[in-house]
Amino acid sequence: MKRFYFFVLLLVLVLPLLSGCNLSGQSTQDTSAFLTQAAATVIAAQMATAAAASPTPSQTPPPLDTPIPTQTNTPLITATFTPTGPTRTPLTLNTPAAQQPAACDNAAFVADVNYPDFSNIPGGTTFIKTWRLKNLGPCTWTTSYKVVFSYMSDTGKGIISPPGPVNLPKTVKPGEEVDVSVTLTAPTKPEGYRLVFRLQNDKGFFFGPEFWVLFRVPEP
Repeated sequence: MKRFYFFVLLLVLVLPLLSGCNLSGQSTQDTSAFLTQAAATVIAAQMATAAAASPTPSQTPPPLDTPIPTQTNTPLITATFTPTGPTRTPLTLNTPAAQQPAACDNAAFVADVNYPDFSNIPGGTTFIKTWRLKNLGPCTWTTSYKVVFSYMSDTGKGIISPPGPVNLPKTVKPGEEVDVSVTLTAPTKPEGYRLVFRLQNDKGFFFGPEFWVLFRVPEP
């Protein structure tokens, strides 16, 4: 657009100059006609350029059919339930069995009342060996409980006759102590001997620790 105004201004300035020159009338008219035609051509070209530059409204194509949105299966949001009570543990087939209760009968050795270990007992002598025991179980020992011979050392086999069972002398409640005794006869052969005993309840079961008599028959 600036070039257009500049060209028009140039024509306005040049035409009077051309008219004042010492040219013939025919030449002046020809020159004026030429310039006028050129100016018209420039104006027409400028207008065409401006028209081409200006945007023309375009026809908006008719809208196509609007697609129907497909329905999706959106999962519903549900509230999370939190139990407030105690948790229940499901039962299993491998549940361990309940722990067995403590044994009814149990005992502890307290002391040798007489004839401590390695005592010398002359051959052929009859003596009474006594031990002190304590009831460590929850059950009461009755007089049906016994002191029973268990086994002896190899040196006494075939020489010493094992003593028979001896009943407890009294009822022994849990936590109480009792002295139990057996009668023995020392063999005549000089040697060391050991005889081992156990407690037996009224049902015939052994319980508690082993206790023994350990002695020597000296040379005569």
